[in-house]
Amino acid sequence: GLLAPGGGPGTGPRPAPREVDVLACVAAGATNVEAAERLGLGAETVKSYLRSAMRKLGARTRTEAVARARRTGWLP
Repeated sequence: GLLAPGGGPGTGPRPAPREVDVLACVAAGATNVEAAERLGLGAETVKSYLRSAMRKLGARTRTEAVARARRTGWLP
């Protein structure tokens, strides 16, 4: 319970589609600037989506966010 918020798909807060897009870019190793270029967004917008996703996941780092997103079913 302490390590995996939400417990799985369908429980807990749901990600916005762009949050998932940003997390997928981060999972592929992209920086915020690279993710912004790939997604046609500004770097600050990417940062905002990433922060929001991290909050929903209870993650403190981008690496932790990717791991938790995979565990909760947000990412494959």
